[in-house]
Amino acid sequence: MKKGEKAREKILDTAIEVFKSKRFGNGSIREIASRVGIKNSTVYYYFKNKEEIYKGLVKTFKEGLCHKVQAVASMKDKPINKIKKIVSKYVDFVNENINLYDIFREIEFVDLAFAREYYEELTNCIEEAYKDDLKDGFDSKSIAFAILGSIYFVVIKNLLWNSKENVDEELKTVLKVIENGIDNIGDFKPYVVKEKKHIKIEPRFNTRGEKTKKTILKAAEKLFGEIGYQRAQIADISRLSETGLGTFYIYFKSKKEVLSEVIKLVNHALRSNSWDYTKGFKDRREIENAGIQAFFHQFKNMGKDYRIVREAEFVDKTIGTWYYTRIASSYAKGLEEGIRSGAIIDVDSETLAYILMGISHTVGIDWFVLNENKTLSKNSVLSVLEFIMHGLKRILKEE
Repeated sequence: MKKGEKAREKILDTAIEVFKSKRFGNGSIREIASRVGIKNSTVYYYFKNKEEIYKGLVKTFKEGLCHKVQAVASMKDKPINKIKKIVSKYVDFVNENINLYDIFREIEFVDLAFAREYYEELTNCIEEAYKDDLKDGFDSKSIAFAILGSIYFVVIKNLLWNSKENVDEELKTVLKVIENGIDNIGDFKPYVVKEKKHIKIEPRFNTRGEKTKKTILKAAEKLFGEIGYQRAQIADISRLSETGLGTFYIYFKSKKEVLSEVIKLVNHALRSNSWDYTKGFKDRREIENAGIQAFFHQFKNMGKDYRIVREAEFVDKTIGTWYYTRIASSYAKGLEEGIRSGAIIDVDSETLAYILMGISHTVGIDWFVLNENKTLSKNSVLSVLEFIMHGLKRILKEE
């Protein structure tokens, strides 16, 4: 490798460290140059700006992962076997490039067009593994996103948040769900539920001072959703809420504290909406059928507000992970009851919670972020629900 190529590689390797520790928003050319031990001007000789550095890194991740998936998808084997191998290859690749994967996850907030390109290329490769064997009437693209989502939070929770060396045990559960679904009895027929009025949780403040705090929170929620946490400044929040900077600091110590409060409201809203859809059901399969659709409806109706949840983890790991771990904790308890009743397959309930959360989240990203849909396709919803309930065995011809 030539001297110039070595310098460029050193800059990229160091950028991974900077973007991982400080995230893209707080990372800088100055920080990268300082850690490498070179002048800022030297970095600019190789890269126009930090965005170009970041895109160079995420392009490396995308191309490496898609190459692995494509190689499996083009093999001569049963579709289910190929999908299982693809999921395993995905996990291995992420684990081998864990720091690169960590910064890659921010791509949606840095370059949405590139995120669309990544998901399109990756899901096309996944579809190639089964599309010729898919039964008529199923939405192939949504199923590809569901397959991708089945491992999404399992990887993040175990490899990133908990720093485990591998997810071998969890992967067994993922592959079982992908093949057979969660319906242990096998006779549940998914159906579309009527969309209910969206419950938007408001802060419960009554006194004059508390109402001022509520006004600030609502302004922060609006700005975080529309332009993102990093771009929204305290001065902007104060201006929109028609309060002074001094007033802001009476109620909140920092912008992060506001974010934490907003995340709690969103968490409460999700759980309230889910309960509204599932109350009255006893069969856990009915609860899953309705609850997953409740999430899709909430994602659609929240619009830009759900961006706050997705971005929070990159702002403050504690705030971001709190949201998902709180949801998963109560979710796992409900699934455990379904397992004991015999309605749900006998697997680790916590892992299953993260699998189902990941499917809903990733499919939602496809429908409402990448494609910006304003309505839900009945066929797409039923395709995802059938995959969740009965796995690939019920939706592929050969099975």
